[in-house]
Amino acid sequence: MRNIVFFLLVPAVVAFGRVILVPDSAATIQAGLGMASSGDTVLVKPGTYAENLTWPSIDGIRLLSVAGPESTIVDGQHAGVCLTMTSSSLKRATLVRGFTFANGYNAGGGAAGIACGGEVSIVGNRVTRCNGVGIYLYSYSTPFSPLVTGNEIDGCFKDIENYNYGCGMYIDAISGCRPEVCFNYIHHDTLRNSSRNYGGGIYCNADALIYQNTIEANVLYSDTGLDCRAYGAGIYVDLGRKPIIFNNLIKDNRCATDAWKYGAGIRMDLYARPFIINNTIVNNVCAGPHMWSEGGGIYNDIGCTTYVRNNIIANNQATSGSGIYNESQSGAVISTSHNDYYNNALYGCSMGSGDISGNPLFVTGPQGDYCLSQAAAGQTQNSPCLDAGDTLEMTTPLDLDALLRTWTTRTDSIIDMDALDMGYHYPGGILLGVAEESFKPQAPGFKLRAVPNPFRTSVTLALEQREREGVRVRIFDAQGRIVAELSGANTDRIVWNAGSLPAGVYCYRVVSTGRDYRGRLVKTE
Repeated sequence: MRNIVFFLLVPAVVAFGRVILVPDSAATIQAGLGMASSGDTVLVKPGTYAENLTWPSIDGIRLLSVAGPESTIVDGQHAGVCLTMTSSSLKRATLVRGFTFANGYNAGGGAAGIACGGEVSIVGNRVTRCNGVGIYLYSYSTPFSPLVTGNEIDGCFKDIENYNYGCGMYIDAISGCRPEVCFNYIHHDTLRNSSRNYGGGIYCNADALIYQNTIEANVLYSDTGLDCRAYGAGIYVDLGRKPIIFNNLIKDNRCATDAWKYGAGIRMDLYARPFIINNTIVNNVCAGPHMWSEGGGIYNDIGCTTYVRNNIIANNQATSGSGIYNESQSGAVISTSHNDYYNNALYGCSMGSGDISGNPLFVTGPQGDYCLSQAAAGQTQNSPCLDAGDTLEMTTPLDLDALLRTWTTRTDSIIDMDALDMGYHYPGGILLGVAEESFKPQAPGFKLRAVPNPFRTSVTLALEQREREGVRVRIFDAQGRIVAELSGANTDRIVWNAGSLPAGVYCYRVVSTGRDYRGRLVKTE
């Protein structure tokens, strides 16, 4: 979906100012930025550009790629930050869209992919394989509400000796600022080999809006001895901050170190006051050979007051408080209601009004594996999380209740119209189940074609390269029901014979060796 939107928007975006085409009008991206004025577009053709870019102090420049991040790469060459935007005069009219930023480097452990000190829009990019923070947002004196949406941040790492703060993203802003971080896929980022590893997916030292993200398989690891600490593999909230962490899928993150392992999903530091609402926090693990292992899902530190509502917190692991560990003896407070704590333990707090402990009955739909089983969507039974959430009164800065009612927990992608369901809601409503792809991008090295498409009887899903460890395919009809499951080993193609199935739109999901791609097929008469 991200690339489809990009192609549709390019003509409209570039119509209002001068277009500087790289490498035709300017040999390099940096030269194109140097030629641009407010309202101009620097439009970049496919290719790999070995550059470390510095943005001019001019608001309203748009940096766009012609063909999207898979074919337009800014390679930092391990020589510095891929893109630096320091000016606080930059506002959301300043746009960066459609690039891969790779191989950035920061010897001090700071920004390596994108460093941003302005209120810019960073949309639909991939930041990968950076030695340092993938996207670093900062403002220490001025209002600050950048928009970071629809990006993939993966494979970044930090291994400095002393303090590792933030890997996928680092957000640092004065009180009252609202950086907006939404619809991103932040995964497989690693903080390692330091005595302090805080915030593998997101390090949040701001009152940020963090919503509709997938934060997955980020790791904090150290074997530096019995003073090493791993805090917040998914999200780390720094002291005194009050972010809104809303409708995220936080899964498979891991704190693995010799000593302190606190909060594999989310860790709150001293006196933080976050809102944690309608997230699904699953399969996060605090594990290691020695000492403390606390708060597999959530760790609430000294003096924190944390509002926890409508979440599904399930199958997380820690020695103490596998679901939530609350430092209640040190003044920490958990306000909990209408959550599902399944196969998890609570430490220092107890279940509140509307809380349950039933199996959420996750099922797989076109967008992912964490839909809720619902008879109305074709499953045999209803999840206990169905209609079990509480109405959300919050309308500022986001109307949370209204947003959830445009999203879905169902395999048929019908929106949540009645009493709210617990847990993460996939974006978009029914169109995402019928005619659009999810925001998760196609992985590099995993090119796929559906031939022919449209088709009459059978279609071949052809990969660019042979997948020796196997390919798994699921086909869904327009109501989100699985109509075919296919697999093959040591192959570069899977054939689906649709047989007597009716004409119409079908969605497919292809998974192989950690890669994941979704698309649609059209069957004709």
